[in-house]
Amino acid sequence: MRISGWLLCGMGLLTGLTTQATGAVSPPMVAKIIQHQFPMNRAELHTLTDNLFTEYQQQKNIASLIFYSYGMLKLADRFAAENDIIKASEYARSGFFYLDEAAELYENDPRVRYLRARVDAFLTATPGRCVIALSDTQFILNTAMKDDGDMLSHVQYMRYRALHNCGQFKQAAALLTQIKQTHPHLTSLSLALNAVPEWDAGEVTKIVLPLAWGK
Repeated sequence: MRISGWLLCGMGLLTGLTTQATGAVSPPMVAKIIQHQFPMNRAELHTLTDNLFTEYQQQKNIASLIFYSYGMLKLADRFAAENDIIKASEYARSGFFYLDEAAELYENDPRVRYLRARVDAFLTATPGRCVIALSDTQFILNTAMKDDGDMLSHVQYMRYRALHNCGQFKQAAALLTQIKQTHPHLTSLSLALNAVPEWDAGEVTKIVLPLAWGK
């Protein structure tokens, strides 16, 4: 089961966008990932992930904690690919623990809740995580983010997937119909595991970078 394959998708967008802000400085380890993605080498990934946690402890920037949780989930993927189920389970459990901690620390920030839903909504029907995704997407839909058409389409798509993964098929079908009517430009609404959408410029500029800059 892939947990965080989407993290590599579209991260090249961030390299150019990080240079457009004036006076905004990201935590060094977060900035490194934004510009160069997570490393493929497991030892380098492990070192970077450890450094992200140290960075969070020192700077208390929530982006560092979120990216630390992403790093742990990516390490879980690596161990799973090597059939080391025990380590994969340990790293996945730790990754989700810190992802949940980030959301609890910033429970009223829809951007943090969005970044958790971005993981949970694209899992297979993992017990409990689809319920969390439903909670996060409902929270986001009660904030000003719902007035941003592009972001709304992302949130609704994540909610559609979470409904399906939670076995709420009638509600999922109804939401899918609504999404197609409201956002006819969306071309990929597949439930296939490998159909994770890439990051787009809106997610980068409205979610990822402001958090990294502490705004």
